[in-house]
Amino acid sequence: MGLINEPTEEEIKRYTKDVNGATLLDGKIVRIPATKDYMFKNLFGINGKEENLRNLLQAILKIEIESLEIQNPETQRNSKDDKKCILDVKAKLSNGTICFIEMQVKDEHNIGERATFYMCKLYTNTIESGGKYTDIGKTVAIIITDFSYFNRREYHQIAHLKFEECLDLDEIAEELSESVSEIITDKFELHIIDLKKFKKIKNPKGELAAWLKLIIGDEEGIFMASKNNEAIKKANEDNRILSLEKDMQEDYWYELKARLDRNTELYIREKEKKEYEDKIKASEEKIKASEEKIKASEEKIKAIQEEAKVAQEEGRKKGIQQGIERGAKEEKIKIAKTMKQKNVKIEDIMSFTGLSKEEIEAIS
Repeated sequence: MGLINEPTEEEIKRYTKDVNGATLLDGKIVRIPATKDYMFKNLFGINGKEENLRNLLQAILKIEIESLEIQNPETQRNSKDDKKCILDVKAKLSNGTICFIEMQVKDEHNIGERATFYMCKLYTNTIESGGKYTDIGKTVAIIITDFSYFNRREYHQIAHLKFEECLDLDEIAEELSESVSEIITDKFELHIIDLKKFKKIKNPKGELAAWLKLIIGDEEGIFMASKNNEAIKKANEDNRILSLEKDMQEDYWYELKARLDRNTELYIREKEKKEYEDKIKASEEKIKASEEKIKASEEKIKAIQEEAKVAQEEGRKKGIQQGIERGAKEEKIKIAKTMKQKNVKIEDIMSFTGLSKEEIEAIS
């Protein structure tokens, strides 16, 4: 009999999940998922948990592992200036292969570079001074992510150091009858396990899928897998026991509080940002309205100026016309006066000058 009672199907139906991924029953934690690095380390990366790690690695690497040794996750530094490298889980397999596993929940946008750094660090640390390159052991990096980083179809992505296909025909020296070499060395191997893609599969199958259900805390999946897989059943029990430990729960609640604090801070910052943006928008709208009023006023002033200019021009023309008419009339009066002095008949003066009888009679 195990150290902890297996949940019933009825209890599983009553399970709930909090915002940080833990499984709760009646408000109490029954499982902290292994996606939390502190849980992952304690479930797979400490002495006494070798069988959990061995079975997980067998499912990932699809090989038989006779035994393994869990090692210090901190890699050796060759100088004080070397970048410190602390892994989640590091182990040496019975065949000499060095494996490390990293759990990455947050996308830091550097998985490729990070994995390469860790692999190179471990790879160079496996050879002693004066040793041969051929003596260097195999290094396997396993990165489990809760986000999609590489554009791949599969959730279990495997990469090696490989040759690229030659696309320049001018660089081909000879045709080979046998298959061409593709992998430069089999001593570099990278596995990316994309949990985000895994969760999209409605009914994932296989041994690796069973372990991933345990890691993400898929309670129904764990319940079914534990019926047929003793290794999963044992690791499940370990996970649940660890989840009840005071230190683990303190780590979890601290992380949850930190997350809620970050979310609250983010909410406040977003709210303040929105209020600031609303003020800016309101100010911009006021400025725009003022600019439109100014523009309307300028257009009105321009129209008035145009009207004034037209009126001024019309007045100028009218004044000129009036001046011409006034000068012409004065000239007619002079002519009429001369004609009147010479006793020309008024009717003839009227006909010649166009002046009226009254205007001619008024001339002295």
